[in-house]
Amino acid sequence: FLRCLDVSWNNFFFNKLNRQLLSEVVFEVEKTKSTMIDERAKFINSLYLKNLIEGNFPENEVKIKAYSVEQSSEVIANEGSFFMKRVLIKYASRTTRDGSLSFIVKINGNPQGRNPKDRDVYEGKIPSITNLLVKCAGNIKFVPELISITQEPREVFVFEDITANGYHAEYIKTGLNLDQSKMSLQKLAFFHAASAVAIANDGDTFKEYASGVLTRENAQFYQDILKKITHPSNPLQIDGMIFDKLKTLSTKIVTKGIDDYRRITPFRVLNHGDFWTRNIFFKYEDNNLVDALFVGFQSAVVGSPLIDLLYFLNTSVEYKTLIESRDQLIYTYHETLKFVLEKLNYKGPIPTLNEIQIDILKNCALGNLS
Repeated sequence: FLRCLDVSWNNFFFNKLNRQLLSEVVFEVEKTKSTMIDERAKFINSLYLKNLIEGNFPENEVKIKAYSVEQSSEVIANEGSFFMKRVLIKYASRTTRDGSLSFIVKINGNPQGRNPKDRDVYEGKIPSITNLLVKCAGNIKFVPELISITQEPREVFVFEDITANGYHAEYIKTGLNLDQSKMSLQKLAFFHAASAVAIANDGDTFKEYASGVLTRENAQFYQDILKKITHPSNPLQIDGMIFDKLKTLSTKIVTKGIDDYRRITPFRVLNHGDFWTRNIFFKYEDNNLVDALFVGFQSAVVGSPLIDLLYFLNTSVEYKTLIESRDQLIYTYHETLKFVLEKLNYKGPIPTLNEIQIDILKNCALGNLS
């Protein structure tokens, strides 16, 4: 497989192609779905917000004075996907004269749709993982605070509005710089390490995470994408040499990528499953990067940490940073992972830096397909 496509071209091409395709899909979907989104968010009204505040905050006799519902960051791949709304509220209550709150409301696009993984991660897995880390990392935070989950009129998650606390997402096409990439991977390593300990302690609670988005059942979906990319008309205007190599690989890369994704490894973690720019929010204080939070765990899966690591490197890191600092980023991830595992007295095999680097070379199709 590696002989078919030189690794340096591999990094260059797929890093640019993945970001281009993802950003174009997001833009087109958001543009065409906005009317439908507003229709499906009509349940957000004064009564809904009154019950939300009274049910989750120490407030009684709430009166909604004004509110607005705005479009937030969202990705909609199909009718079953989630979309996001930012809700800003002015209210009064028995104890508060001029109260204000803002929430992020994450709504399932399918009225009958349920995503048990997403709910379980926020309600169960994240709390247990953060509890494991208290001794070595204090009160580390991975996700926005979950305020409530309801199932009617459709599955709805309500989160704190982290943008009000200084967090923001980066522009997709720009890519993440070195500091942002290192921060993301350090935080990911903490998450992976604690999840490896949790899996070792009670693997049965992770059974529902055995299968992720890449399966043999949906292989045709990826084959169809490759057919469009490698159409004789060359719709993306790919360089001729790369285009020819991609056509050669198109018959092999999907099977190889799925096999890499599903392989059984001695060291297993809970992967985010969709770890890229769109699902990472950064916080700055005085122009200094101080934190990163993650969202969107619908695709969480137990397996090799390369599922997240390769996906992130191939979709999120700016090209210049990836070329100049790829080894440094992998080193940053590994050093943090090793440190946390040792602090948590993990008894299983801890992959060495050399093993991770070799594993990346052996399974690079996973990153390309992601």
